Amino acid sequence: MSDFQSFHNAVLEDDDLQKQVISIVNTATANGAVLGDGIATLGKTHGYAITLDEVYTHADFLGQDVGLTGFELELISGGAHGARYF
Repeated sequence: MSDFQSFHNAVLEDDDLQKQVISIVNTATANGAVLGDGIATLGKTHGYAITLDEVYTHADFLGQDVGLTGFELELISGGAHGARYF
């Protein structure tokens, strides 16, 4: 399993990480910034070696295999641009 997938799984299982991702999404949306840097930095902060390129490469992972989680639905329903990154 890649570090990106491991980080994705960790986010789905950890409410605090989810709140941090939502904060990154909201801040980036409000400022017109990209999300990739914030997501990659958050991953690195928690010990996952993910790159900006991996964030963008896996931008379409939401809902794959098992359907959307409640967290993913919350991101999508918020209407944030680029929320697909988490």
